[in-house]
Amino acid sequence: MAAPLRALIACALLCGAGGCIQDDGRRFDPVPGRTRMSVDAEREIGWDFDQKAQLFLPLVTDLEVLEFLDDLGNFMVEKLGDQPFDYRFRIVVSPELNAFAVPGGYIYFHTGTLLSTGDVEELAGVLAHELAHVKGHHHARMAQDTALPNLLTSLAGVAAGAATGSAGPMIAAQGLNVALQLQFTRQYEDEADRVGATFLNRAGWKPDGMVRFFERILLEKRRMPAGNVPAYLFSHPQVETRIDVVRGIGEKLAPTSTPPARFEERFREMQARLAVIVARGRVASTVEPYDRAVAQPLLDAAAERRANGDVEGALAQLVVAEEHAPNDPRVPVLRGEILQAEGRPADAAAAFRRAVYLDPNPPAVLLALARAHADAGDRRAAIFFTEQAIFRSGERGTLRQQAERSLERLIFPVIAESGFGAGRYVRPEPGAAAPRLVEEEVEWWARLGPHYVPWASYVRVRWIDPEGAVVRERKPRRSKHVHLSDALESDDEALLPGAWRLEVLLGEDVVHTQPFELVR
Repeated sequence: MAAPLRALIACALLCGAGGCIQDDGRRFDPVPGRTRMSVDAEREIGWDFDQKAQLFLPLVTDLEVLEFLDDLGNFMVEKLGDQPFDYRFRIVVSPELNAFAVPGGYIYFHTGTLLSTGDVEELAGVLAHELAHVKGHHHARMAQDTALPNLLTSLAGVAAGAATGSAGPMIAAQGLNVALQLQFTRQYEDEADRVGATFLNRAGWKPDGMVRFFERILLEKRRMPAGNVPAYLFSHPQVETRIDVVRGIGEKLAPTSTPPARFEERFREMQARLAVIVARGRVASTVEPYDRAVAQPLLDAAAERRANGDVEGALAQLVVAEEHAPNDPRVPVLRGEILQAEGRPADAAAAFRRAVYLDPNPPAVLLALARAHADAGDRRAAIFFTEQAIFRSGERGTLRQQAERSLERLIFPVIAESGFGAGRYVRPEPGAAAPRLVEEEVEWWARLGPHYVPWASYVRVRWIDPEGAVVRERKPRRSKHVHLSDALESDDEALLPGAWRLEVLLGEDVVHTQPFELVR
């Protein structure tokens, strides 16, 4: 369960004798002290590691399996309090009982772990432990005090070994564990155990699941011949003592809520599906065939009605099409395209999701689903489905480039923070989202996200008036590399009162929008 990566696990002792674990499960920030490595740096480390890991680690890409893990993981992330990271969950094809966490919110599970856990509470225990490593900024904290090897250097060494043909994908995954192995001291894992138990309590589970997984690790250790214990098992020191500690914490904690019932049922479905995928030597499942001829005339009729401006008629035609061809994913795809064009992103997302359920492989549909979620305000789902589009795209191509660019901007916002600095703010009306500015000159300021500092010269600012006209577009002023500013200046008669919009462009893409109301 402990992260087997030398450069990943950097734990400091949290709670002396455990007194800081609150029995009633009340929220608190369990991480003491200060983190000297910036959050931006952690996010960059995790991003770079994950990009490289995808090149050679055997990762499961089956949508249903990953969606279950993403759902469970983010349900628990919600219990952590405010988080600076977007958590992502990967599955490495390897039989070992292991999982590891990377700075910036990346958590990797081995298939052996997912297939061996007895119930969702046990899997949640593994997950809570790894979440505690990320939440605790363990890599960042230890990296300041210890000479840790560079993540990407170690990963590149394993990749080079795999590329020679001397190591297959599974060996490469195991080699990653060995190359970055850390002999953990008790205090490093103690924090993840204690804090993870509290996270479980918040989510509605007891720490019993964490204890049962420890017992599986202990049993596997005892079964191994002397001198032949796998390296990854050394990342679980003093398992017997840790079982006693977590069990003691569990006696003090009582869950304050009940986890959703959907997890237990979907857990069994996930295990069954994953077992078939692994047994057949694939990383994703197959799709059932369908007869394209059945729905084609109805799709043509719907497209014709749409072209003639009869949107409702087109949607009605698609209802008929789905009745005749319920397994044809092209029907919900067209419905999603129509709804998205009509400004109904939530309904479009539901339609695209239906298409993806029928056939999870077309990257264009997955990317359309991601964009619909983004437009509907569901950033987490937008990230998840953008990644799925990338996983299923070729190594090159316009669509992959679009998906990669979208993902990067979801993870690393181009504008970290911004506002209007010269105008006098008027308290907004109830329900109003845009600030109201009273000023002859409107000053805008922003801080560029660190990830995009090298591309600062490609940033432009566009001011759009209430009639939709672009009043000005130009490069903003720059100060100390990361600070941007621009002003909308004009004489008394030129600036129209009403709802304005400021857009920030990176290249040709609008990456930030800021509405405001100009009051004269």
